[in-house]
Amino acid sequence: MELEVSVVVESYTHGEGSGLERVGKALRAAVAMVEEHGAGEVLVADSSTDPALEELIARELPRVRRVDAAGLGYDEAKLRAAEQARGTYVLYLDGDCIPSEGWLGHHLAALRSGRAATGGFTRYDGGFLGAIGSVLDFGFLLPVGPRVLDCYAFNNSGFRRDVMLGAPPPDGAMRCRCYAHAQRLRRRGSPVWMVPEARVRHERQPFFRERYRQGFDMVAARWVDPELPGARLLRFGPLAAPIFYGHVVRDWERLVGSRRDLELTWWQVGPAAVLAALSRLVDLTGMVRALVPGGRESGVGMEASPADARP
Repeated sequence: MELEVSVVVESYTHGEGSGLERVGKALRAAVAMVEEHGAGEVLVADSSTDPALEELIARELPRVRRVDAAGLGYDEAKLRAAEQARGTYVLYLDGDCIPSEGWLGHHLAALRSGRAATGGFTRYDGGFLGAIGSVLDFGFLLPVGPRVLDCYAFNNSGFRRDVMLGAPPPDGAMRCRCYAHAQRLRRRGSPVWMVPEARVRHERQPFFRERYRQGFDMVAARWVDPELPGARLLRFGPLAAPIFYGHVVRDWERLVGSRRDLELTWWQVGPAAVLAALSRLVDLTGMVRALVPGGRESGVGMEASPADARP
């Protein structure tokens, strides 16, 4: 039976340390939206292989269909779910993200109107510190408004299923290749459009781990797709790190321009800009590690926001 929409919730983040309670909240929210819609399904791309998650689904969420993604990476697990989905459209919601009211309807309205792919706005939990983290990790989604996205957040996105299967995220060492994927879709004439009303709250991440990975991924994105801006700088090795850092450190522009979406008061903008710049120093260490000889083999990053770096 063909359905209109398949909502995919992943468990990869649960395997990385996000609590089972958070995954349960995300799944319950997805089930409630699909039940209200009436012509959809909820899948969990389960790469965590946590027996407690399987028990939760069997006990409380019988409408959720589990897709075995054991051993697969973040992008690969989501693609596996798209292959097994029955919906015309596939919406992605991470297990550590809680959607706002109307999230499903906002994505679907844009997809029904002819958009091939959609991306919403993701903000971290919390007040002041959550806002700073949101600028650092999801600043590429600012300003919030209808436009073509250079990079989308895979934790809050939608696709025509045939588009996702016909042009999946490219292979590569990075955990998430959403930037390279958005660029690939754009070159194919199927860009990712922002849906401002489709919002999720993302669980806060460990600070040093996330900052280092973001810096590393800013360089790694250019390995995945050499056509991206700034790829030519890789040949300069660590000498290129200040150029990447000098671009992303301008977070104050986004803090000022998107204060309301970040839920900041005017008096908080100045301190937030200072803390954001200091936080980016940890990103710099990740950039340097990726740029030194052997950096490509040293490890992989997390969810990149390389659209922030356009040297």
